[in-house]
Amino acid sequence: MTVFEFLLVLYGIVAGLGISLLVRSIGQLIEARDRVRLYWVHSCWVALIFVSHVVSWFALWRYGQHQTWSILQALLLLCVPILLYLISHLAVPELEDGRSRDMREYYFAHARWMQGLLLAVIVAGALAHYFIEGQFDVSGGRGVRAVMAVILVPGIVSLRPAVHEVQAALLLLVMAVTVSYVAQPIG
Repeated sequence: MTVFEFLLVLYGIVAGLGISLLVRSIGQLIEARDRVRLYWVHSCWVALIFVSHVVSWFALWRYGQHQTWSILQALLLLCVPILLYLISHLAVPELEDGRSRDMREYYFAHARWMQGLLLAVIVAGALAHYFIEGQFDVSGGRGVRAVMAVILVPGIVSLRPAVHEVQAALLLLVMAVTVSYVAQPIG
């Protein structure tokens, strides 16, 4: 087993846990639909988190031919699924307690943390790329990182609903662009 294969498996385990947690939470939302008041911005974030997990996992193939790995490179790379797992945990409340939930209220209680952690994902991904490839690259799909970072900052700074609504619409657009890169062949 190569070091890359080892990292891919470890990354996959953490990413799989995050995706599993997110899917489980969506299942809870469906089960508790009579007690949950949905909020479209929150729903956009749940979709964005899921797509972020999948895209980050596929993005690893870029490093498949990289031969020598340092602990720093591996740690930066593994920060991405770990941070996405934490965002998945914050994305949806535990709904097994039988209480009614307002997802708008829940979203704004956790918005700064989720967005700050997603900004940390972007930074960790960019740093990993720099330390693996030796350069910052903002072309193609990797340019999406910079765009997302710019979109995230206002939501971290402000909790005004209008800011988060515009932000959600922009993030949906970015997500659509990102998914188009995922449609390209891997490797």
